[in-house]
Amino acid sequence: MHGVLTGTDLLTIERTLQLAIAPAFLLSGLFALLTLLTNRLQRIGDIFEEMKSQGSMTAKERRYIVRRSRLIYRAIKCAIASAALLCLLVIASFIEALAGVRAGVHIAALLVTAMVLLTAAISFFLTEVLMTARTLPTHHDP
Repeated sequence: MHGVLTGTDLLTIERTLQLAIAPAFLLSGLFALLTLLTNRLQRIGDIFEEMKSQGSMTAKERRYIVRRSRLIYRAIKCAIASAALLCLLVIASFIEALAGVRAGVHIAALLVTAMVLLTAAISFFLTEVLMTARTLPTHHDP
């Protein structure tokens, strides 16, 4: 009978769904990170606009805000690219399982590249956080 799924087909689909769960969890974490990053970028933009409207921004402060925003923007770009690669990984996993195409090396490459981009996103974010933390008071004045 054509078009009827066999027990083997169902097991293949079940196994593929199980393997797709890990990238799905990574994607949900990535979207949480993207929310955090876009909120941070918006806050930097608000600070920039406030200082600009008050006319109190020095060239040094402007460079500082521009550097912070560039770091967050780079983190956002890396996180989005990582998410796109994870989506492609899930698609490739299903194509491999259902079409019988051998794509193991390609799937591994997608995962490694996605993790490198996620690491870069976190590194850019960490750099921006450390940069900001240096300007905050480190002790409570009496």
